[in-house]
Amino acid sequence: MTETRNVLALIIAVMILQIAGGLMSVLTPLGLEALGTQPQTIGMIAALYASGFMLGAWTAPRALATFGNIRLFAAAAAVTSAGALSLSLWYNEGFWAVVRVIQGVSFAYMFTSVESWLGVAVPDKARGNVMGIYHTGAKLSLMIGPFFVAGLSPLDSRAYSWAALFLTLALVPVCLTRQEQPAPPGRSAMPLGRLYTLAPAAVIGVALSGVINTGMTALIPIYFEGFSMGGGGTTAAAIAGAAAWMGGLIVQWPAGRLSDRLERRMVIAVMCAVSGLAALGIAVFGRSLGETGVIIVLSVWGAGSLSFYGLCVAHAIDRTPKAAIPQVMSGLLFVWAGGSIVGPLLSGFAMRGAGRMGLFGLAGILLVILAMIMVWRVSKRAAPEEGQQEDWSPILPTPLASVELDPRNPERDAEA
Repeated sequence: MTETRNVLALIIAVMILQIAGGLMSVLTPLGLEALGTQPQTIGMIAALYASGFMLGAWTAPRALATFGNIRLFAAAAAVTSAGALSLSLWYNEGFWAVVRVIQGVSFAYMFTSVESWLGVAVPDKARGNVMGIYHTGAKLSLMIGPFFVAGLSPLDSRAYSWAALFLTLALVPVCLTRQEQPAPPGRSAMPLGRLYTLAPAAVIGVALSGVINTGMTALIPIYFEGFSMGGGGTTAAAIAGAAAWMGGLIVQWPAGRLSDRLERRMVIAVMCAVSGLAALGIAVFGRSLGETGVIIVLSVWGAGSLSFYGLCVAHAIDRTPKAAIPQVMSGLLFVWAGGSIVGPLLSGFAMRGAGRMGLFGLAGILLVILAMIMVWRVSKRAAPEEGQQEDWSPILPTPLASVELDPRNPERDAEA
């Protein structure tokens, strides 16, 4: 617990930041829809945000070297907060698209500042535990965020003030921490071809994680806004988002631990198959399930789809020499970000063409295909020998200056 207390300010900062992130993830699509924006355009703006996120992840090491962790975090938080407020000043989808690109870059800078700091401040022996607390807190905040705007119109300026408030508050623990900020990080990228040769299943899984999950989370609020639960509108969208993330939060740890004992790709396959069937169930039987039934099935979708990313990363690490782990983790992040650009575009067109059936049907089909790919990869390449598979730790697709984070079992590394 001492190690956690030492970096508690950073963890609290990210939790506050993720409240704003979860809030914006609901406000943006609902606000655009209220402006009369078509679903495919909403998906395109979500893809632009992901593009900004990817650009921020790519340029963050240089920015950290120039400005340092605290100043970069503070500047990015200020820019993101100003962007949130500006959305309520000019209701124009073109302007919103530009703001979301800038916010994508800024969010990447903030996450990278904190995660690189954690990588230096947390000792090897406590890293798994601390990162587990860090990522669990982040997911809880993503669930909580949308409820701060529950009941408000998606174009109510108060909703955007809430986002700006939390983005500003995230500055306080980072600026006042007594932890010494780390030296500027270095970075070298691994060619994608080499990364694919090393762990094909991981690359495919991470890419489809970006496509499926980003596409779904970008447009789910629009589908559930029409539900009557909680009075409908932003409240119903918040309930749906919380249900999906709660499913992922509950399953993340047991699935990860199970993958430490069994073939990881088979665990991923089962998770994707169950999640895919849940999505297809909503697509085909959504009307007959009723609102409560749809929310329950949505949590089953979230349990599998929002949890398998970390298992894909763990599978890649199983096959990676220790010295190359930073490159692999960084490379997988960019693969995920690439998928997150494509996902909202595909989901937007699918939703426009077939409504609920298109949105959930696309996700369900892709998840079932991914499950079959994982089974196929097991038949093509055996699992690592006993003793070579590394212990799993929970990982979210955030901009990894956690290129400095080594999720291998530190005790085993010491013995080696």
